[in-house]
Amino acid sequence: MTSPRTLIVSPQKTGTHLIQELMLELGYRIVGATRPSEHNIPQFTVEQRKQIAALVYRPEECTEICEDTGSEDFIERTDAAWTALCWSWYRRFGQPVISRYGQERLDFADAVSTNPRINSTRFDQTPEGLCWIWHDLDMSKVDGNFIGEWCDTGEPPVILNYRDPRDALVSLINFVEGKTAKGFGNFYERKIFNAILPTKATMPEKIDYALRDPYFPGRSEFEKSLWLLNHPGVCKVRYEDLAGPQGGGDSTLQVQAVERVLKHVGATQYDAEGIASRIYNTDSWSFHKGRIGKWREAFSEENTRLFQEIYGDILEQYGYE
Repeated sequence: MTSPRTLIVSPQKTGTHLIQELMLELGYRIVGATRPSEHNIPQFTVEQRKQIAALVYRPEECTEICEDTGSEDFIERTDAAWTALCWSWYRRFGQPVISRYGQERLDFADAVSTNPRINSTRFDQTPEGLCWIWHDLDMSKVDGNFIGEWCDTGEPPVILNYRDPRDALVSLINFVEGKTAKGFGNFYERKIFNAILPTKATMPEKIDYALRDPYFPGRSEFEKSLWLLNHPGVCKVRYEDLAGPQGGGDSTLQVQAVERVLKHVGATQYDAEGIASRIYNTDSWSFHKGRIGKWREAFSEENTRLFQEIYGDILEQYGYE
């Protein structure tokens, strides 16, 4: 039986779009750090809307809202409840909501929610059919109630998606500089670096800057994911495997990676080969070139030395040295 909810941690520009496409193939809708679109946003049944309302509103208020499930008021207030519940979980997962999206997101959640126990609700009370995707899961910031629930039950199944950090850095520089088809996303902090990167004349200069600025996006995401890399209950997949032949990889490794994910989320009834053939989506809004090993063409000798000095241990632990 396919797990009703899943959780993916995928550092920025490690092929998040590939793992998202895989989960969409399994029927999940997406919540979290990825860009919302018509084909990935959640669509809720009336019963799910009532369940969401029960998590966010006081019992008497929930009863009033759910008296007429065909009304516009029901849709509007359950939409608001879902938004509030969503941002509540962003906060509980330790996501940088204020710097990335703005304080008003949390203010909205707090204003809408009238259930004083919303922050003690369990993750298994969130709507079914959703895949939550984050770029990191900082153990020092995640709500301990979620950690306890996951450790005790093994639910939701957790997947770590990663890539050669050097390729991820080159891809992130190109992305933040605005070289992908549809811009650099809606994270406010990227606006800062979108202005800075063009002032560096060459790619080696951009790389040197990105390595030296402690606030450059994604800088600590691999380090924060080491506990996931080492946890026996986490399924690990690499971009180099998921990319398959279209991304310069191997078709056998691609199918094996898909099979690992299917087994981990209880979806072995799906055709792994068929899914593997469809997940490399070059129409993804954040897609640039997506080729394995492109860092070798972009790094100077000094970039390579500096990267090794700063991230040599990370490369080794993730198996890229």
